[in-house]
Amino acid sequence: MISTWSRCGATSLIMLYLESFLHRVSFAEIVSRWIVNQPNAQDVFALKKIVNFNSYISRIWVDRLFRDIVIGLRGSEPESRAVQYKADLKDMVTAHPHFHNSRIDEMISRYHRFPEDYYRETPVDGRLYYEGQIDDPQFLGSTRIKRYRRIAEKGSRRIVEFMFDRIKQNAEDLADERARSQGVSRAELQTPYSKMVEEFEHAERRLIKSIKQGTIHAEFPILSIPDVVGVKIIAERDERARLVEIVKSRPDCKLLETEEHTGLYNAVNLRLAYHIPKDKLLEHPPSGPYLEVLQYRGFDVAEVRREYEEFISTSEDHVIVEVIASGFEDFLESEIGRAMHEERLIRQRAQTEYNGHLSTNVRYLMNYILSMCRAPGPESLEEVPVKLWVRYVPDTIEEFIRELYISNGYYFDNLENGPFVI
Repeated sequence: MISTWSRCGATSLIMLYLESFLHRVSFAEIVSRWIVNQPNAQDVFALKKIVNFNSYISRIWVDRLFRDIVIGLRGSEPESRAVQYKADLKDMVTAHPHFHNSRIDEMISRYHRFPEDYYRETPVDGRLYYEGQIDDPQFLGSTRIKRYRRIAEKGSRRIVEFMFDRIKQNAEDLADERARSQGVSRAELQTPYSKMVEEFEHAERRLIKSIKQGTIHAEFPILSIPDVVGVKIIAERDERARLVEIVKSRPDCKLLETEEHTGLYNAVNLRLAYHIPKDKLLEHPPSGPYLEVLQYRGFDVAEVRREYEEFISTSEDHVIVEVIASGFEDFLESEIGRAMHEERLIRQRAQTEYNGHLSTNVRYLMNYILSMCRAPGPESLEEVPVKLWVRYVPDTIEEFIRELYISNGYYFDNLENGPFVI
């Protein structure tokens, strides 16, 4: 049924919708409450469960999805290994190219001559997949889970875009009022630059007031973040149609959208709803080192299995994930060539249209939320430390985040000199 693949089951508008998360509606509702400083007592642990359990289970379901697609495309089970830095991925694809031509040889030669130019130390949480032996692998693709900092960054960017549009609309309303008072249309209105700045600041204050009073809550739209979990598959042009048919024929997948990318980087983006294998997830509750991580982050180890099973059983049945298919040469372009991901990311960060203290505070808040989810504390909050209507310097936010650890004694030693500062 169509409703099975609906994007959102909420009856009211919500804000930040992480499409690859389970319990994504609950996450969005909590964030929208925290924006107006209206936290519930259970919000802290609810956020920790949503973020940490999703971080864990995403590795399971995206690995299965990748393997199933590649088996359909190649006919055999791929090998894989975890990657922590982009150097692992870039070294493999440059050392074992699928084929040679002048452009591929040019990219690889430059990479080997100037490795320091290629952001090799970029951290990544993912896996790379290959066939053949590890000493002579044929690269098949990769999966990755967006890191906490990038989720915070991308989420805050979407929120800021919404707020900036709202401020501009408020400023236009002020201009309309002034035009009516002068008996002219807004197009005929003569507005000095200083007046435009004044009206923009007035419009910004209107928005901040609505945030402080909580009245903006009813205006929040759905702001989707589509690629928290991502898949890249090597598929040359003559393999793309078969790849699409494989995805469309799977009972656990529904193809929602196909988008062609052309230019510096040529690929096809398949946006699909994936019916998660809950039975497989329930067979693998957190254990070993990951259980230790959860304990450090404030979980009761004795309760983790029960909480995990409840989390799975009460979750949505599907996630939305993007599968990007490109030929090998275009994949190289995205890693070490004209469309290098890190370069595109830096340009994107530099093209922020709105940089007022309100937008800065949104980034502070999202960073605090995601930092809190991997910290030992707190158990609960009566109020949100980062309020969008208050002006902060970065040191203040750093102190808020340090307190997530200090409150649990992690920045104190047992030596005679007492506590130390980090």
